[in-house]
Amino acid sequence: MSIELPEQAVMAPLISGETSSKSQKRNKWLTWGSYLLPWWLLVPLGSWLMYHYASQWQIDQVRYAQRELVDRDALVLDAQLTKVHQDVSLLSQMTASVLVDPKLDESEQLSLLQRLFVDFSKAYPSYMQVRWIGTSGVERVRVDHTDNQRRVVANDALQDKSSRYYVIEANRLAPGAVYYSPFDLNIEGGEIEKPYRPTLRAATKVMDTNASELGLALVNLDGSGLLERLRQSGKTMLLNAEGYWLLSTYGHREWGFMFGDPEQRLAVVHPKVWQRIQQTSQGQFIDETGMWTFSRVGPSLNNGSQVPMLYTLSHDEQPLLIQARLRQLYTGVGAVVLLCMTLLGAFLARSNLRLGDKAHELQQSNAALALTLAQLRASQQELVRTEKLSSLGLMVAGVAHELNTPIGAAMLCVTALNERVDELKRGYHSGNIKRSQLEEFIEYQAEGLTLAERNLKRSALLIQQFRQVASDRANADRQAFWLHELIADILALNHGQWKHSHHKLTTDIPSDIHMHSYPGPLGQVIQNLVHNALIHAFEEPDRGEVHICARKLKNKVEICVMDNGIGIKEQDSQRVFDPFYTTKRGSGGTGLGLHIVHHLITEVLGGSVRVSSGVNGIGTSMILLLPLEQTAVKPAAKEADMAPA
Repeated sequence: MSIELPEQAVMAPLISGETSSKSQKRNKWLTWGSYLLPWWLLVPLGSWLMYHYASQWQIDQVRYAQRELVDRDALVLDAQLTKVHQDVSLLSQMTASVLVDPKLDESEQLSLLQRLFVDFSKAYPSYMQVRWIGTSGVERVRVDHTDNQRRVVANDALQDKSSRYYVIEANRLAPGAVYYSPFDLNIEGGEIEKPYRPTLRAATKVMDTNASELGLALVNLDGSGLLERLRQSGKTMLLNAEGYWLLSTYGHREWGFMFGDPEQRLAVVHPKVWQRIQQTSQGQFIDETGMWTFSRVGPSLNNGSQVPMLYTLSHDEQPLLIQARLRQLYTGVGAVVLLCMTLLGAFLARSNLRLGDKAHELQQSNAALALTLAQLRASQQELVRTEKLSSLGLMVAGVAHELNTPIGAAMLCVTALNERVDELKRGYHSGNIKRSQLEEFIEYQAEGLTLAERNLKRSALLIQQFRQVASDRANADRQAFWLHELIADILALNHGQWKHSHHKLTTDIPSDIHMHSYPGPLGQVIQNLVHNALIHAFEEPDRGEVHICARKLKNKVEICVMDNGIGIKEQDSQRVFDPFYTTKRGSGGTGLGLHIVHHLITEVLGGSVRVSSGVNGIGTSMILLLPLEQTAVKPAAKEADMAPA
């Protein structure tokens, strides 16, 4: 039998030889370049990546800290502005409840309001003024909070505020809305109070039950404590809507609009930063001066309240310092690594040039080994196909032998019946036929036909079983079947092969084991295991027993083929499934039977097989563990496994 090697195996040595010949003709500079150029590319790239990720990680830590700082300060401002809204609304309701009380005259109303305003100031000490301004714009009740003292301002000291901007703006709002003045410094006697007292005024209308205006409720928030709390972070800045610093890391830049200094604005000092802040409500970016983090402050208030626009801002130069330090570090490390790898590459390039001849010799040897290996693999595949075919050949021989007996008996019955028919014809033509002869013929005919029918049915059953098993093995399609019926068919078809053996073959297969798998490969496995036991387990003239049993284990089935023969040595049991391993090579064994069994079980049937020795080394058990429901295998693998059928 000729063995055809794959085209790849034949061409590989030729291609390898051509490649080796071309490699020898390379120029020296190409060899040096192949060793040095990768390092000159990879080391700078690696250094840059390490610098990038290290600096990014450290800058991210700064980024998160600054984002948290600015967000926290924005929340503090939001909370304070919301609280002012609630407080001035409460003050408005308190004032209205007193003014609409019909039981009180005007003097009693003013006296009660003064006491309520004092209590309000004590309850909310952050307000340095609490006022009720009448509809004419003149203060009606005012309580000042100075040096932890509450003072009710006398009537003759109350002022006309009708021309002040916050009174005018508050009167323009709808009832229920709150007007917030811009943050500025408190002015007393026409001069800025010292120490500075940042002030925020909030006003809302006082309405009676008939929706008539009764004036304005107004509070002056002392922002000193609020700004001092923000200042404690050390890096927080606060800007108003025009970009003036209300709080800065540089104290001389604060409150520039109060001193007529328009240069102390972010829009002047850092115009690009101010431009970016105007474009979105919050953000973070790095420019040539450092990292900027900002957030626009403005709580969501109802009824059209006017809230002053403020910005919390943080500026940190640390990212630039991190980048400079890491750039210097990784540049130096990269230069050292590049120098070392250049020296190493030069050494390897010289070594490669010196070992060129030896490499060529090794390539020639490898080509020869590759060809030999291809030949060995082709031979192995051919032997495996031959061994697989032998199992089907043994089955065919057994079936042919089994068919001889029933077909021969049927032929004998038909021949005898034809002879009796001829005798009856001769008696009929001679006119000597008797009633007893006719009755005897009818009885003999019935017995003969019954015997012929029984033998022909036996032949038909054998042929049907063979067609079923052969079809399953050829198609290797996944089918539903009963395990006891499959094993019965396999044993029946191979009866002619095994009946001449003086060994006993028994089965114990429950009738309720239903499988959805590949009956063809499973039948070949059972046939190979029984055949292997009959030829290997017993020595002449011993009489032994081979027993096949099965049991269901949840979603799997365990099949056991056991014998009471001479057993397997421990050193042999570790290698029984290896290809070409046999203990009877001198007697015609190929060592492929159990290898095929192991391959079919693990690759096609999705199970496992193991060998178990009996007590004191007597007997051997081949234990199969298979799934009751086997998933379909890939067509390519299935065709390769079933090729010999």
